[in-house]
Amino acid sequence: MRNIYTTTSMLLSVVILFFSCSSTSTFTVREAEPNQAVKIFLKDGKKDTGIVLNNDFTTLVYVSENTHEKQTVNYEDIMRIEKMDIVYDYQAYQISKAEINKVKSNRSTWGYAIGGAVIGAAAGLAVGLPFWDEVSPLIFSGTGAVLGSMFFAFRGQNKDKDNAIEQIRYIRMSESDLQNQVEEEKKKLEEIEQEKKKMQDQLKSKDN
Repeated sequence: MRNIYTTTSMLLSVVILFFSCSSTSTFTVREAEPNQAVKIFLKDGKKDTGIVLNNDFTTLVYVSENTHEKQTVNYEDIMRIEKMDIVYDYQAYQISKAEINKVKSNRSTWGYAIGGAVIGAAAGLAVGLPFWDEVSPLIFSGTGAVLGSMFFAFRGQNKDKDNAIEQIRYIRMSESDLQNQVEEEKKKLEEIEQEKKKMQDQLKSKDN
């Protein structure tokens, strides 16, 4: 019976370790990945925040929340960098949790949870077979199913959230591109009107 408790405790420890590691705040410049929100401390005393676009391990390219423009900074100019619990679109405008929740589905959460339960049940059954004489392996299978479901459901939630964020970013980027096209067309029309007026003025001056 003591072995049973020990095995169950080990399974619980694995799940707890996973959740604790998923929220680690350890971070270096080399670990900065595209789409991450970061706070950058420069050696000249300046600070900036924004979304990482690219990291080639010598320079960091990001969009600044202050200017909403692309910035490039060399590694040697960075004193330190921190993760931020903020979600940006590709112009470094914030995306709220309410907007994410409005778009987010639970498709991956349920799919991962069910798959995790199946995997966990099979693993628990395998672990419980040596203890057949002491306790039914179904107890291990049930425990494994619950832990597996929790483990994979958490990953599914993250995937659903990431999918929602990407969808919002794409929509905002499309709207921004459309707005730029409208502004360009408007500018062209204004130039045509100005040219038309100029020609009319020239014709009037000739008539006079």
